[in-house]
Amino acid sequence: MLTVVSWANWTVDMVGGDEYCMAEMSEEAIRSYWKEHREQLRQCETQRSTLTNLLIVVTAALSALIVQQEFTLNAMPLCFFDVLAGAYGAVAVSKYYERASHHLFQTRALTRTLVEQGVLGSDEELIRARVEHYRRFPRMHRVRLHRLWLYLHLAIVLYGLSLLFPCIIIA
Repeated sequence: MLTVVSWANWTVDMVGGDEYCMAEMSEEAIRSYWKEHREQLRQCETQRSTLTNLLIVVTAALSALIVQQEFTLNAMPLCFFDVLAGAYGAVAVSKYYERASHHLFQTRALTRTLVEQGVLGSDEELIRARVEHYRRFPRMHRVRLHRLWLYLHLAIVLYGLSLLFPCIIIA
C-alpha cells in the first residue's frame, strides 16, 4: 500500500489503484496540529536540557566519590559508570535532536500550507529578519546547537576516562 500525504488533501493510493480524497483539512485542524508539533518540539528541548543537567550532577557526584576513594581499584566501577553515563547522554541528546527536527519539519510544512491557503501572510518579513540575523551573527548562526549538546556529553565520556587512568596507574 502506498500512501501519499499532502497537507491540503489526504490522498491514499490503495493496492487496487483506487484513489480516495478526503475534504480539505480545516484551518482550525491545521493550526491545532501545528500547535501540537510546536509543543512536542519544546518538550524535546526541555527533556534534553533536563537529562544533561542530571548527568552533570551525577558526574560531579561520581568525581567526588572517586577522589574520596583515592583513585583505587574500588573507584574503577564509578569511572566506568561515568563513561557509560556520558555515552548514554550523547546518544540520548542525538535522539532528542532527531525528534525535535521531525516536529520542526512538520510545523514548517503546516506553516507552508497555511500560507498557501492565505491564512498567513507571505514569508517576506520573516526572510528579511533571518537575513538580518545572519548578517549580525555571521559565525554564530553556523554553530549547530545540537552539536554543542553532543560535545558536552562526549566531554563527560573523556572526563570519565581521565578519571579511570589514575585508578589504573595507582592500582
